Amino acid sequence: MIEVKDITKTFVERSWNTVLFHKRQKKVEALKGVSLEIRSGEIFGLLGPNGAGKTTLIKILATLILPDRGTGSICGHDLFRQSDRVRRVIGLVNTSERSFYWRLTGIQNLHFFATLYNLTGQRGKKRVEELLEFVGLNNDIADMPFMKYSSGQKQRLAIARALLSDPSVLLMDEPTNSLDPLAASEIRRFAKEELVALNGKTVLWCTHNLKEAEEICSRLAIIHKGRVIASGSLDYMKSLIAKESSYRVRVSPVSLTTLREMNIFPLNIFNTDGFTEIEFKEKEGNITSLLRRLLECDVKVYACNQKEIELEEIFEQLIKNDT
Repeated sequence: MIEVKDITKTFVERSWNTVLFHKRQKKVEALKGVSLEIRSGEIFGLLGPNGAGKTTLIKILATLILPDRGTGSICGHDLFRQSDRVRRVIGLVNTSERSFYWRLTGIQNLHFFATLYNLTGQRGKKRVEELLEFVGLNNDIADMPFMKYSSGQKQRLAIARALLSDPSVLLMDEPTNSLDPLAASEIRRFAKEELVALNGKTVLWCTHNLKEAEEICSRLAIIHKGRVIASGSLDYMKSLIAKESSYRVRVSPVSLTTLREMNIFPLNIFNTDGFTEIEFKEKEGNITSLLRRLLECDVKVYACNQKEIELEEIFEQLIKNDT
């Protein structure tokens, strides 16, 4: 659905010092050879710290700026040679409230933007009414001035605006930024259940929120300093750093000295409620022999749980390796 190859973009920083004193202009590489493939009907996460290049890539995909180098396509349309066709199949949801008219009501804002898509008259009126109902903005809210909207309502109106042309692809730049936890959860649910599951949209979800990406995205890419340093499913991401796994084993009471005599060297050991809890870091293939060794030494094993690797651990490790 979306494919980009070797996208590179450099900006020139301009300031009063460079203009008045003819100082050398500083160049900033926002994107360095970014390549991505996004499948139809998925929520693909673009994850990275602030300043990593996420918004620059979103703007290129939205045909708002051109890259210095690279190729791309959306729904089979060349991103740069067929930008008019690309704009017909995408919808952009961003956190900028300045793009709305604050003194106009929600419905008036939508009617204005509908005219830009040649949605006028009864056709435009019907489309606006459908979208207000779809995003859950009832008549009372739709007739309120935009300046009185809550953050969640503003974001819902932004989604409605992006859907005016019934696009196949939605580019969502930090869609839950500045929202309270309840409103953010509702936007995530809406995207997953309504936009993708029921309506088959493809969503590029740009965020720096790790928990959010883990909850909503089927696949994701981590971008750092303008480069994609990892891309794939969460399981694949785990495999990049998980040479060993962490385990927590509950056994009958046993001392650290006894364990060392068995050539077992745990990370931690705790005695609670008549049991001993032991933490190991082992390769998956070694844990079976370790448990067998405990049983052979008359240590009863009651439970063995593998600790799940969280996206936060993956993110931190990959960023650390990239610095």
